[in-house]
Amino acid sequence: MDSSTLALLERIFLTVFPLVAIVSVGYFYARKQHTDMSTANTINIDVFVPALIFSVLSAKSFDLPQFQMLAVGAAIIVLGSGLLLFPLCKLLKVSPKTFLPPMMFNNSGNLGLPLAVLAFGEQALPAAVVLFLVENLLHFTVGLYILDHKTNPIKVLKMPMIVATIAGLVWSTFDLHVPTAAATFIEML
Repeated sequence: MDSSTLALLERIFLTVFPLVAIVSVGYFYARKQHTDMSTANTINIDVFVPALIFSVLSAKSFDLPQFQMLAVGAAIIVLGSGLLLFPLCKLLKVSPKTFLPPMMFNNSGNLGLPLAVLAFGEQALPAAVVLFLVENLLHFTVGLYILDHKTNPIKVLKMPMIVATIAGLVWSTFDLHVPTAAATFIEML
């Protein structure tokens, strides 16, 4: 193997290994020790992810118009996959509630964000967060509607991720300043 191939393999290993190692530790720990992940998942969804979203969107380095086409493309992919697969549900006589959400919405947060940063560096985080935001906004609006056509839109607007997204977009749009102490606290969350 030449040095460029070895360098590429090393980069792939250094990108993927930390995530595989973390997942493996979680897997083996859960096999040995019963764990109730409901609390950790709730804190993640209600505190840590909204903090990440607000932190990235409100940062001075985040240029919202720069990511407009990326956001549109992400929405087309998520919604388009649902539109393409809906006829297949009818053909296979499978409930769209069962089939469409896992086909439309993937785990772009817990694994996608760290993978993007490891692969492309810290400068890729804003673009990765935009992809994550689009998917999550569609997941918690269109996805909930697919599961229950009676979903209350006010309840959706009160979800911490949605509130953080709206707040972050307001901060970004109006170029508002987050005090340094608050920004550090939010980033560390």
